[in-house]
Amino acid sequence: MKKIILTILIIIPFSLNANESAKEKKVAKFVMENIQRDYVNCYSFYKVAAQSFKDAGKDKNIIDSLENSADVSLKYNYDLGEIMGLNPEVMSQMTKDKVNKFVELAKKDFSSLAKEYGMMCKSLVENPEQRTNFWEAKGNKKFK
Repeated sequence: MKKIILTILIIIPFSLNANESAKEKKVAKFVMENIQRDYVNCYSFYKVAAQSFKDAGKDKNIIDSLENSADVSLKYNYDLGEIMGLNPEVMSQMTKDKVNKFVELAKKDFSSLAKEYGMMCKSLVENPEQRTNFWEAKGNKKFK
């Protein structure tokens, strides 16, 4: 259940020992913040997609899969937020705000929302290590 957290902790040197460089700490924080943000976005995307598919009368298996992915995303969002010391009420409000934003985006152009988040979210839920590596590479470039 804590697979993503263990993945992040194994991939990124996140210990707090005195020998760790400032760059490694910055990169680790950058990765955690961005992965947590990705999970908020993916939870929101999956919730909106599931509701859109319900409204369109799509297959229940597809809807169930979207809702399961939303649940996974929400769980990891909160797990990472807890590790980062975020207040649960703040996380809850951030999540509600993001869902509302995605609802508005979906009303205007669901296909653009799906194009922007669909594959990234699928990859995040199925292979979080890949997304972690993505953010680690960006962090290493940012904090040279």
